[in-house]
Amino acid sequence: MTHNIKNEFISITVNEHGAELQSLKRLSDNQELLWQGDKEYWKGQSPILFPVVGNTYQREARFNGQRYDMPKHGFVRDADFTLVQKTADKLVFHTQANERTLKHYPFDFQFSVIYQLHGNELFIAFKIDSSKDKTMHYQIGAHPAFNLPDFDSKNDKYPHGYLGFDITDKLVSNGLRPGGYLWPEGSFDVPLNEEGLLPLRHHTFDCDTILDTRGIAHTCVLYNKDKKEIVRLSFDSPVLALWAPNGGCAPFVCIEPWWGSCDLEGYNGEFRNRYCMNSIEKATSKVHQYTITVNTD
Repeated sequence: MTHNIKNEFISITVNEHGAELQSLKRLSDNQELLWQGDKEYWKGQSPILFPVVGNTYQREARFNGQRYDMPKHGFVRDADFTLVQKTADKLVFHTQANERTLKHYPFDFQFSVIYQLHGNELFIAFKIDSSKDKTMHYQIGAHPAFNLPDFDSKNDKYPHGYLGFDITDKLVSNGLRPGGYLWPEGSFDVPLNEEGLLPLRHHTFDCDTILDTRGIAHTCVLYNKDKKEIVRLSFDSPVLALWAPNGGCAPFVCIEPWWGSCDLEGYNGEFRNRYCMNSIEKATSKVHQYTITVNTD
């Protein structure tokens, strides 16, 4: 089941399955900004990644020496949530540990997703309540995909759009091994143009994913081919992932704030000691959030 709220600037639709955002419209021209999913490219739209981001090595996680199967990007994106609050400008969804999740992740967690409108901004928050009897370790990430209104699959002479960042330094991507494992020795500078923008072309993502793990970027702006702003994401995450399928020959781009990252190739240690982890003391909670600002001009 889906649920919708709107104000004078934007409207959103969220599915109870995965608490996944499925529509973000600019109401001044009824323009859909969120990718609508197509298996030819990618059927997702804005999945929530928890309790891992990316892959654990060989899809395994170890808790006190015991091995558990761990799906790529975790399991919350496939969970059924319950709508627990709806107001004119707010939706709150909830899920919790159950028999299925305990097969992958031995924590008795509570998980809430909050969507709230404020003018032309959409605030998205993930609230995690830990087990009552032990410290809980986890990762979490957002994976929203935004339409490229100027995409042309037959023409790569000009960019389909651009991404801009609030950094004065260069953009640097961590290297990735086949299977999606971190490879720091393969890190590389991402070429930006003279204005500090990343042109989105057919081959921009031949590297698969641009993964800046330095924690210095806290804003990413999507522009159209004429460099007019479409959406702006603001976040405090230590990792920013950028991705599109087919090397970048796709009508959308994903801008992903991550509080976590995939495993180093060959890692077989304890889950709590993985790269870029978060923890919550027993019987407490944490909130991670980001904002999508829609340009309504």
